[in-house]
Amino acid sequence: MRHAFLTDEQIDARALAHRRGLGFRDDRAIDFAKLMARLKARYPNFTCERVGDDSLGEAEAQWDSQAKRLLITDTVFEGADRGEGRALMAVAHAVGHALLGHEGTFNRSPAGSPAERFSPKLRSMEYQARRYAAAFLIPDTPAVRALDATGLSRRYHVSMSAAIVRHSELRSGENASVSPSRPGGVAG
Repeated sequence: MRHAFLTDEQIDARALAHRRGLGFRDDRAIDFAKLMARLKARYPNFTCERVGDDSLGEAEAQWDSQAKRLLITDTVFEGADRGEGRALMAVAHAVGHALLGHEGTFNRSPAGSPAERFSPKLRSMEYQARRYAAAFLIPDTPAVRALDATGLSRRYHVSMSAAIVRHSELRSGENASVSPSRPGGVAG
């Protein structure tokens, strides 16, 4: 399968469609346990496994498209379950690879992958997953655009740095219209 180029607006629209399709309200933070249960219910082939912190090397989470399996380290799993922003972002990043239909095995690590430097395709997919994670956790809606970064951080349980970046993205795209597209990805 060919990797599709997606604009920021298309990524945001897919994230919003997936968020709503999984039954999450625009004005509330994503609950990790509900996310995992709803992904499994909607995509029966999807599996999520908790693994030891050392089992993925430096990675915090891993998506394997062939096995349709999300692996999450103990530390990230526990953090996401507590609603910690950094952990939720790591999970949302891996879910982004899944729901955007990226094929391959993707490791979510704090430093990124050295392979990204050499592969424009991988760099593009990692960018899409990062953008998707932010858009999935903080939806692009008029009410959200009215919040400042502090409000985004508090309402959506993301780190202040993630809230600042997303606030900047929302401000730069104020004239773009976002309409949910048909969800794709994991099913199949």
